[in-house]
Amino acid sequence: MGEKLDRFARGKLSPAESRALAQKALDDHDLFDQLTSAALAKRGFAARARQQITWPRVAILATAAAIIAGVALYAPHQKPEQPPVASIAAPPVLLARNADSNAAVFRGPDTGGREPRASGSIGSITGATATIDLGSLDGLAKGAELDVSRDRQVVGRIKLTTIFRDHSRGEIAGAAPIRAHDQVLVPPATQLRATLDQIAASLAGGDSAKAISLAQHASVATFDADLSSRDDLNNAAVIAELHGDRGKAAELYSRALQASPSAPDRQVIEANFARLKGAK
Repeated sequence: MGEKLDRFARGKLSPAESRALAQKALDDHDLFDQLTSAALAKRGFAARARQQITWPRVAILATAAAIIAGVALYAPHQKPEQPPVASIAAPPVLLARNADSNAAVFRGPDTGGREPRASGSIGSITGATATIDLGSLDGLAKGAELDVSRDRQVVGRIKLTTIFRDHSRGEIAGAAPIRAHDQVLVPPATQLRATLDQIAASLAGGDSAKAISLAQHASVATFDADLSSRDDLNNAAVIAELHGDRGKAAELYSRALQASPSAPDRQVIEANFARLKGAK
């Protein structure tokens, strides 16, 4: 494997060998990182290659998509009959939050022991105060109002007054007949923001594999969230694309490009957008 990696770095692998090596990297994180570093060095970004995970501006590097796509860009004498890179599927690329992102909440690199949830339940009620098993991990914030349902029927609302990481307290609105074990629903836009928070936290902590998993398994019903930072817009587009909503993904990528991204971020977003538009 060492000899093949050396030939890859020097551009000596055939397109077929490069594609085979890149396909193997999909299931081998160490090999993936080695290929990414080699590709970066090939493109003159060797100084950045050492920071490909912890660098706060780009966590999953733009060149990774080219690597997984078959790395034909680095074949020294590609024959005309070889298929173009664009014809080979490549995954969308996530961005870490920039230091100047204006996301309302960023909960740090500790992503907790579970993913954001779409619903929870009332744990206990004391007077007009209800405790629920959802918290900041699920995107909840003080002042938010949540529907409470029973047997799929909304029976009341609570307004959150105290937020903890995995639970919250809130005041029951009016004289609603809310009981323990009633279901509490998290609005879809809140779910999306919570997922983006955890993706950002995973990337900040160097766990790119978890960030990808969060995007792939996000349980988001809609993508109607008030997002403005280019990294969150790009990552929401990735989630939309992975969930099959190509129209929403295209809209979000376009908005990300309009949000004045830095040159490295623009490269990632443009590559995502171009690959989406070229997908069959």
